[in-house]
Amino acid sequence: MSFLQKIQSANGHLVYLVRGKDSGKPLWHYVLVDANKLPIFLKKIEGGSLDVADYGKVLYSGWGENPPEEVKIFIEEKYS
Repeated sequence: MSFLQKIQSANGHLVYLVRGKDSGKPLWHYVLVDANKLPIFLKKIEGGSLDVADYGKVLYSGWGENPPEEVKIFIEEKYS
């Protein structure tokens, strides 16, 4: 995964925007990471590939470099 952004909510849940590639095509995922899996997730994203669904709930995902603006706004309002 080439890029990671974290949004932390007041209730302690962690939401990450993870950008990467699948078969050479750019994609992104917003993932609500399980607190008990966070250390492994953070280590795994330093390099290599991973299935983000193994570390929590995928809230939204899509093809391209960036999520649509309405998805960004929704995530920021709900989880910030």
